[in-house]
Amino acid sequence: MGEWKTVYEDEVEERWVTLKVYESEDNGDEDPIVRVTVAPLEDAEQDEGGPTPGAGAEVSSIPLEPDPIEDLEEELIEIGFSPVAAAWIVGKVPA
Repeated sequence: MGEWKTVYEDEVEERWVTLKVYESEDNGDEDPIVRVTVAPLEDAEQDEGGPTPGAGAEVSSIPLEPDPIEDLEEELIEIGFSPVAAAWIVGKVPA
């Protein structure tokens, strides 16, 4: 049985981005299964602890689960990321 592993979590263009990859023994040579969650930064901030995903981020977050992975960059651009930022996020997906 597999599990979701967070491979990137940080601010990109004033939004909190969490990139997770599903690790499974069955995946073999297939493209990775990816989940990206995007939340406005103000929803992800905690009092003085800096940006961390919190309960408020769950309400306004946008989950992306592209299939195939090639669609991820296009989906990120559609929700408002610049092409440079979208390519940078996709570049964080392990090969």
